[in-house]
Amino acid sequence: MESLISTFHLDVKLIIAQLFNFAVVALVLWFFALKPLLKVMSERTKTIEKSLADAKKIEDRLVKTEAEKKQIIDATKKEAANILDETNKKAEANKKEMVEKAKDEIEKLIAKGKYQISSDKEKMLVEVKAELADLVVDATKKVLGESLTKEVDRKVVEEAVKKIR
Repeated sequence: MESLISTFHLDVKLIIAQLFNFAVVALVLWFFALKPLLKVMSERTKTIEKSLADAKKIEDRLVKTEAEKKQIIDATKKEAANILDETNKKAEANKKEMVEKAKDEIEKLIAKGKYQISSDKEKMLVEVKAELADLVVDATKKVLGESLTKEVDRKVVEEAVKKIR
């Protein structure tokens, strides 16, 4: 070993001093640089892992929310279709009801018109009969040249009226 030291010109005291200096620098670096750096790196790793876990939870919630959204939209579409069908049915029922009311109104107007026509016809017949009776009486007076008794006049008028009917 002595030959090795003399060949390479090694100084043992210098090597021990350098080892001591290295140990001091290593301890200083360990406590003031490496240990805080490891602590920061550890905290950063934990933060990243927590962020990844939160991102996974958010993604799961997003998928669940999308599924719920789709279900709600489907349910809303079905409800809208049901409401539309119900509205169409009500509109159809209202239409039928209005048509029926209109038909009833028309029938009432027609019946009223027929009644009015019938009433007018009867009035006209009464007037025509009265005029006809006067005409028959006048014609009979002219033919016979004289006036008959009221009873004979009435019989003649009634017979003429019966023949006209």
